[in-house]
Formats: sequence, structure tokens, C-alpha cells
Amino acid sequence: MASEIFKMLMSIEKWAKSADIPASVRTKINKELVKAKVRYENFDPSKMKNTEQKKVYEAVIKKGEKIEKKLNFKKSEIKDEVYSYLRYTNAAYFDFMSALAPLNIGIRFYALTSALFIALSPAFLGAAFSLAFLIPIFLGLNALKKRHTLGYTIAMLITPLSFAVSIMWLRFGYRVLIDYQAVLSETVQTTGKSPQIASFLITVPPVLSLLLLFSAGYMIYQLTRARDMLI
Repeated sequence: MASEIFKMLMSIEKWAKSADIPASVRTKINKELVKAKVRYENFDPSKMKNTEQKKVYEAVIKKGEKIEKKLNFKKSEIKDEVYSYLRYTNAAYFDFMSALAPLNIGIRFYALTSALFIALSPAFLGAAFSLAFLIPIFLGLNALKKRHTLGYTIAMLITPLSFAVSIMWLRFGYRVLIDYQAVLSETVQTTGKSPQIASFLITVPPVLSLLLLFSAGYMIYQLTRARDMLI
């Protein structure tokens, strides 16, 4: 027996075929609709035991009922509302399946990548440039926790910069590897620090840059897997 959500999806599909909406919008709606139909065709809500899952299910139903009431009277005006509902429905599926691991892992690696980026980038990009990213980074983290696509967008912005910073530190690390004493002496003269501190400054950041490279790559991998979990 088809679930309530699937029946709502069928109503939306019927609306999408006749609604006077731009082709690009119809394509976006159909893309989300196809994914949702596959996910909910054999979905059985009776198997949900978690209270939070049931609350999400009820919210999906209520939103769907509101949409259904408008389908026959507002052909084109509700296109954005329909698209948002489909995004919400697709995201909710992962709650029902308890399959949010990629998103949770992605959030943790987003935090790690951001911290390493802020710590390692001033040496090459300047402190002001790095600090300018603090607000966007926190906005992105908050957005990911609230499951907004803005978080994914900000993560995509930070990733190439993180790769660039990591590569610059790795190149520096290679120089340290082949001419340690010369780089150490140069760092002591430039910073005025003791040889012990200077040694720390030239050896630890290249190692951390390897972690940054891995962290940024793994973050994007997990968040890309989690894109349909975001609204």
C-alpha cells in the first residue's frame, strides 16, 4: 500500500505536468520528484519506532497537505513552495532511515578543516585574510547543523583555499626536508625565536598541512554524499 507521502508525490507529479512554469523550474522539480518517488514508493511508516522520526513524518504530512490544497488553484505561483517541499521530503527520508552518518561526519570534518585552515593560512595569506573567513565559517557550520544548503556552498568555497594552503606548506616542508639547517637559520633570523621554537615552526605546520589536505578532501566527499540531506 502506498504511503501518504507517496500519494502526495503523485499529486505533485500530476500538477507539474500541467502547471505553467518555466522549463528550468520544471526540470528542478522533476529531478527532486524522481528521487522522492523512488525513496517513498515502498516506504512503510509503521516501521518507525523513534519519536523524533514520527515527528518529522507528521511534519512532512502536514506540509504536504497544505501543498495539495493549493495544487488545483495556484498553478504557477506555488512552484517555489513545491520545490522546497520536495527538498524537505527527500531530506526527511534520511531521518526515517537513520542514515545521517555522512552529514554528521561531514560536519565534524568541516570543523577540523576550518580550524586547520585558520591556523595555517596566515603564513601565506596574511592574518587579516584568514580572520575574514571566521564569520563565513561559523555561518557554514551553523547552516550544516540546521541542514541548510548554504553550509555545503561555504564548504565548497573553503575547500580549494584549504588545498592551496596545504600545498604551499607541503612545498615549504619539502624545502625543509632537503635543506633543514638553512631553513632553520633563516627562520631564526627572521622571527628572532630560539632554534627550538624555530624548529617547531618549520616542521609542525607541514605535517598539519597533510592533515588539512586529507580533512578537506574527506569533508567534501562526505558532504557530497549528504547533499540530499540538506534543504
